[in-house]
Amino acid sequence: MVLFLGGVSELFQSDLDLGRLAIERLQREDLGHDILVEELHYGAVAVAQRLQDVQPETLVLISAVRRGRPPGSVERRRLDAPRLSPAELQAAVGDAVTGYVHVDLIVDVAAGLGVLPPRTVVVEVEPEKTTSGEGLSPSAESGLEEALRLVRSELRRAPLLRLANEIRPLIEGDRLQPSASRDVLRQLLRELTKLDRDARWGRTFALRDQLRLSIAHEVSSEGMDHRDWALWWGLIEELDRLEAVEVDG
Repeated sequence: MVLFLGGVSELFQSDLDLGRLAIERLQREDLGHDILVEELHYGAVAVAQRLQDVQPETLVLISAVRRGRPPGSVERRRLDAPRLSPAELQAAVGDAVTGYVHVDLIVDVAAGLGVLPPRTVVVEVEPEKTTSGEGLSPSAESGLEEALRLVRSELRRAPLLRLANEIRPLIEGDRLQPSASRDVLRQLLRELTKLDRDARWGRTFALRDQLRLSIAHEVSSEGMDHRDWALWWGLIEELDRLEAVEVDG
């Protein structure tokens, strides 16, 4: 798995430089060998070309973006690929080649060129100062810390969500016979879809416990093979790991 983490910034434009500063912080951390961490101050077409080369499964962007929210506020959004008309794509590429840098432009160009990863998350901070200069405003400094916390959570959860995506097609249809464990697993996967969308755990850990109990009592489905067992238990173990880090910690 490759996860691409990019900081989108306007260099030395006060709070709008937040993406670069976030990446400088994250590059000093041990995030794992399968995570690329890069600063994206260049044009959206070049970013799309980079995505085409790397072909990550997940893209996480961090940036300061003006959207009229209270200064320093932080928002995490799970994006669906926008559908652009040929005219809209042409306009987006035209903006990109001028050197204009913005999260929305990167997403539009990458989607229009067919290289936006299947899972894309944006973590944004509302800027206070957008004039030329170095350093962040106090509100942006505070927002940066919260944004980094959210990004680290995204990185931790990515293997879990990838594992869930691997399991989903294996339990659809009639390949596995009905059973209590299969039904609980389907509920758990639906809860993980909500986690991906809303970043809330909901009933996830309660359903994990139900699944573990069902398997322990051998209430499983006819037709399960070694791969099924490995993936089901892998999902449970990954949830155990994340609960210890994100909930208990």
